[in-house]
Amino acid sequence: MPGSQNTQMEREPATGISAVVVGAGIGGLTFAIEAHRKGHNVRVIERSPEGQYSGEIIMITTPALHTPKKWPGFMQRARAAAYSPSFELRKFDGTPIETHAPGDAKNPSLSIYRRKLHNLLYTYAKELGIPVAFNTRVVDFFETADMGGVALENGSTLTADLVAAADGDSTATESWSKTTSTEKALEVVEGWDPLVTQIIKATPNNQVLDWKLMWRDPQPEWASKGGRIVQLGDAAHPFLPTSFSGGTMAMEDAYSLAACLAIGGKRNVPLSTKVHNKLRYVLLSPPSAQNAAKDETDTRSFERVSCAQKMGFKNREIFHNTDWSDAAANTKVMKKMVGDWLTYHDPEAYAYENYHRCAEHLTKGTWFENTNMPSGYTYKPWTVKELLGASERGEMLEDEGNWL
Repeated sequence: MPGSQNTQMEREPATGISAVVVGAGIGGLTFAIEAHRKGHNVRVIERSPEGQYSGEIIMITTPALHTPKKWPGFMQRARAAAYSPSFELRKFDGTPIETHAPGDAKNPSLSIYRRKLHNLLYTYAKELGIPVAFNTRVVDFFETADMGGVALENGSTLTADLVAAADGDSTATESWSKTTSTEKALEVVEGWDPLVTQIIKATPNNQVLDWKLMWRDPQPEWASKGGRIVQLGDAAHPFLPTSFSGGTMAMEDAYSLAACLAIGGKRNVPLSTKVHNKLRYVLLSPPSAQNAAKDETDTRSFERVSCAQKMGFKNREIFHNTDWSDAAANTKVMKKMVGDWLTYHDPEAYAYENYHRCAEHLTKGTWFENTNMPSGYTYKPWTVKELLGASERGEMLEDEGNWL
């Protein structure tokens, strides 16, 4: 049973910072565990019943696997539950193309069922004594100068120094339960590898999951105006599966936020959430009136998470538009679907290296520029509608800089 063991974790000195995490998904539980390690007091609330986890295999790449090595025993459990971090790419009719393994071969990716990763994180959090309450639905968020809070469906409220909104897409639970008939699914895969049709025909109850891919325009600001509420994971930035980065980015968010809070301390929670937002993405509003002119870089920086989102669309175009009859000529492209700028990064270390310079930028208008994105890339605003329009016109999504 979860919590039956007593995991011993060496915690950093207590910060006195309290946090309520809304959402017991990958991002929320990862933040809860790392916040606990950083000396924060954290509790998790989740709207779904306990153990209601779903999902297929996901790939957690190298950047999200540095910090969990500091969680005693966790990575050993995760590796034991994982599969080979490579996949065999085939044409729709089953013709082999190549075998591909995203990430760093020296620190391999984690290929694991989403449900298993959820259970590992939940079990580990319970073993640490982190409170996790299920069937607890939030109906509103609020903040004051001194605290953030949530109003619950039962009429009660919870307050803390910080509220981490990690509840993903509000319709996520419903989307995983939507189904369609196997007959309709078979129409979509007509002419595909016979193995695919056999799997669909073998599906129980003549029903298959109708999983809608959710994406939206980049959302630059994750922290509330007062800095007491911050979005994390899919709540801040949904990803296409072709990015190979959705789960990874949620976990990166968790390490970055926990570190920023530890560095800034209890008196600087609002500033720390803004620094975290800037390190992970871009703040479009100037930090103060007197340095607004100096802060023009905030509207011209194209930060890590947004680049990773766009990379997912680029990969989608490769899958949809490549001439696979000449697949051998495209193997180099396929092997770089997760660029080095994504792979060789440590979000926790990056927060420690850049927190103070970024804080000075936000409070005093001094120069600061992120380095955790494709080198040589200059910001160009984009929307989902614009990218889809370019795709329909047959235009290639080419950007300057080193995306590989």
